[in-house]
Amino acid sequence: MDRRSFLRNSGLFAITTAAGSTFLMACAPSTGNDSANQAAPDPDARDATFITPFQHIINYADVYVAIQEGYFAEESLRVDVVGGTGTASSVSQVTANQGLVGKAAAVITCPLIADTGTEIITVAQGDQRSQYSVASKPDNPLTHPEQWQGKTIGVISKGGSTELLLDAMSVAEGLDPTKVRKVVTGADVGSLEFLNRGEVDGFITYLGSETAFKQRDIELNYLNTDEFAKMPGDSYFVKTADVDAEAEAIVGFLRASRKAYHFLEKPENLDKVLSAVGEFNQVEVSDEELAQLKVEAQVTLCKPDSGDYLAVDMPAWESAVELMRKSGIMKDTTRPVEDFVTTKFVEQI
Repeated sequence: MDRRSFLRNSGLFAITTAAGSTFLMACAPSTGNDSANQAAPDPDARDATFITPFQHIINYADVYVAIQEGYFAEESLRVDVVGGTGTASSVSQVTANQGLVGKAAAVITCPLIADTGTEIITVAQGDQRSQYSVASKPDNPLTHPEQWQGKTIGVISKGGSTELLLDAMSVAEGLDPTKVRKVVTGADVGSLEFLNRGEVDGFITYLGSETAFKQRDIELNYLNTDEFAKMPGDSYFVKTADVDAEAEAIVGFLRASRKAYHFLEKPENLDKVLSAVGEFNQVEVSDEELAQLKVEAQVTLCKPDSGDYLAVDMPAWESAVELMRKSGIMKDTTRPVEDFVTTKFVEQI
């Protein structure tokens, strides 16, 4: 199957940001207002904006479901969802007072907080495990960072999360990440073409494209980055200035999100979940079989081994901060983990 056919059938397209980063995502509707209609509108509800990292995709289904099912309305919130163009846009818009809540991984937020003074803090952990894996051929699988020393590995973007995670995997095993050649292969089917042509020995893929590959019976070996460099994935963050000023709204947002995750995990709710996502991006759910697989994968990604959805795995944050310092991802060596993440809001849900 060629690149164009794969993308068309998957309901996905590749987008390159101004920084040169390429991501796989679905087309978003062109409307004057990013948000779908709110359920049970309340004239006294507090307006709140959520900035997604990347457009409107199933990864943010909890927010779309919370809107459709009225969970935000129950918290006296009227939530607007703005599709971002990259993690940087989610952070920049929240810090510029254009959104109450954003979403980004620890490997992005921690260095920004520690090394540049960005005044944000994580308030809930969405992804409980990494959505990124090193994909390789089944007959020549990459199962340990030592296997790609002196080899070429594809990353989604140069200097982005996937390159940082790849370096951290090497450092965690006492290996030199500079001895790995990294090339940009993007996040769509083009990544596979690089592997098939022998231009890379493996490439980083993310949950969405991995799901699409599996649906089409494309066999690859997947080594999740958590196996060697466990770092908290996409998590909800707010400005530090809003921790006290918007405490009630933040708790309400998270409570609604958790209710939505419980809704997502029930197979009988699939049609309603796809309807909620479809209000923001109909293309993302046009292939119902693939959309169902993505929903199931998202639930698995976000459900903790113990505790409830959005639980903050503090030991994982502590070890991640240590690894980021060891690998040079973060220069600061003194700030405590509490400067990066707090459990106070999740504890109030």
